[in-house]
Amino acid sequence: MSITHQEPPTARRRETRTRLLDAATEVFAESGVQGASVEQVCARAGFTRGAFYSNFSTKEELFLAVLEREFDRRASEVEATIAELTPTLQQLRGLIDPDQAAEYITRFITPEKGQNHWFLLETEFSLLAMRDPEVAPGYVELLTRATANFAALVETAITAAGRRFIFPADRTTEIIDGMCERAVRNTMAGGDDQSGGIDALPQQISALLFVVTEPIPSEDPETETETETETETENPVTP
Repeated sequence: MSITHQEPPTARRRETRTRLLDAATEVFAESGVQGASVEQVCARAGFTRGAFYSNFSTKEELFLAVLEREFDRRASEVEATIAELTPTLQQLRGLIDPDQAAEYITRFITPEKGQNHWFLLETEFSLLAMRDPEVAPGYVELLTRATANFAALVETAITAAGRRFIFPADRTTEIIDGMCERAVRNTMAGGDDQSGGIDALPQQISALLFVVTEPIPSEDPETETETETETETENPVTP
């Protein structure tokens, strides 16, 4: 059986796809997933329906692509913040306390404030996926990839802070995601001064992380030397 190799997309095709995604982001934010139409997206992007269907099969497939790009954007911002904070975290040599951790966590949460439309869109699409078995697999796959990616980033930050997980990082990430959803929902419903809102998240996440992680044991040079000596005595090298 011969294998068919797909040609990489041309620059023009990539540009068309990008313009469709940009237009869709605006239209979805304005009209919601159900309210938006392919015609609206095409009109906003300045393309015909033919251009749309040469890139996407359905509106739902388009939204998944929009959501994937948004997840990638968030991951890139988190990765950049981790890189910026790593030298400071390493200088603390694992002596970071919960209050300090909460201050750093604020750096990750602040950029997401004011992004309520994404929460609404994701909630709307999750309901659609639960009702439509054709949409569900792609959505679940996207969430699984995004969670794994975020878990790896969280573990990188924890390691830089001189700690390590004693509870699975991916499960911790799922808990944090649920905390964030609840906080955004409370803030949108009751305002910024809600006790369970976004402003309380840094302290809550910090408290969780100190429960599910522990300091990385520091290496004792004297102990290492003694261990190496014992090993050499037990296993002498024969010339």
